[in-house]
Amino acid sequence: MKDQKLLFYEIMQYPVPKNSKLFEYWAKKENINFEENQKFSRDKKNEYIEQFTTKINRFWKLYKSLPFISEIFLCNSITFNSLKKDSDIDIFIVTKKNKLRRARFFSELYFTILWQKRFKNNKKQKFCLSFYTREDNTNLYSIMLKNKSDIYLWYRLAHLVPLYQEEKNDDWIYKTNPRFSAMFPNHPQKYCINIWTNLFTWSSIFKKIIEFIFWWLFWKLIEKLIKYIRKPILQYKTKKLWDKWKWIIVNDKMLKFYDDKRYQIASIFTLKQKN
Repeated sequence: MKDQKLLFYEIMQYPVPKNSKLFEYWAKKENINFEENQKFSRDKKNEYIEQFTTKINRFWKLYKSLPFISEIFLCNSITFNSLKKDSDIDIFIVTKKNKLRRARFFSELYFTILWQKRFKNNKKQKFCLSFYTREDNTNLYSIMLKNKSDIYLWYRLAHLVPLYQEEKNDDWIYKTNPRFSAMFPNHPQKYCINIWTNLFTWSSIFKKIIEFIFWWLFWKLIEKLIKYIRKPILQYKTKKLWDKWKWIIVNDKMLKFYDDKRYQIASIFTLKQKN
């Protein structure tokens, strides 16, 4: 039987992140000889990490100025220690309640104006704004694959690294996902991946002014208008490009647009568990 706690990295061909406490907790509990049971080097620092973290830290004023956003997390390739030269920067955005589309509108606007938003033919070190959820909808069990071992979702949670928090709190997303502790019983219930980025907190004056102006009833109607304008566009795309768009989620609590490989990963994971 393969070591269950490292199998995900073998499937994804990711090196175990340097300074990750995740595996130290597992190794201690399960009496695993850490060095003998892991395929990848914990001590090898990704050759591109400093370029990426330098850039990410440089935009601290931007994160503090994004209206209607409570939290921003780094995720995927940068937190899995799997950066490539042309990788983008994946972020998971938590918005304020009932402000989902306004948060998306302003974040895309700001990142686009600064030429930092990822586009199809321009993704190198650009920010990928593909996953939004509201602060009252951070329990992600609702999007977990049914009747499958959705290992990717739990590892994604385990490797979230907070980039911006309006109010500092390093454990709440684990508390809102109670099944996470069942999957990773020895996890410390707070983020424990070190990628040498800073955590930025509080809001800029500019953010507060924009939120004050765009908070009221009229803009709630605008948010509904945005929803209905985009609805036929999404219907067209999902019908024409079913294979690519079938995993998107568009509702009043969550927007998820990234390509979803979880079925493929879950199938491989289930197969390898038996070997």
